[in-house]
Amino acid sequence: MKVLTMLVLASVLGMSSAVARADVPVVKKAPTAKAQAATTDGAPVKVSQQDKMRLCAKQASGKKGAERKAFMKTCLSTKKA
Repeated sequence: MKVLTMLVLASVLGMSSAVARADVPVVKKAPTAKAQAATTDGAPVKVSQQDKMRLCAKQASGKKGAERKAFMKTCLSTKKA
C-alpha cells in the first residue's frame, strides 16, 4: 500500500511540475558578440555534423541504394574551406 501511495504521489508531482514549466515563456537569447563577429567577418562558418547530414540528405533525395550511399559519403566527407 505504501508503494502504491508513493507511486501516485510521484506521478502527481511529476505532472504538476510539467504543467508549471509549460507556463514559463521561452526567451530567445540574443547572439553573443563572438557569434555575430564570426558570421559577419566573412570567415567560413563551421557547420555542425547534424546540419551537414541534413543538407546532404536533402540533396540526395532522388537517389537510392548504392548511388545514394556513394553520394552521402562524398558529401559528408567534403571539407568546406
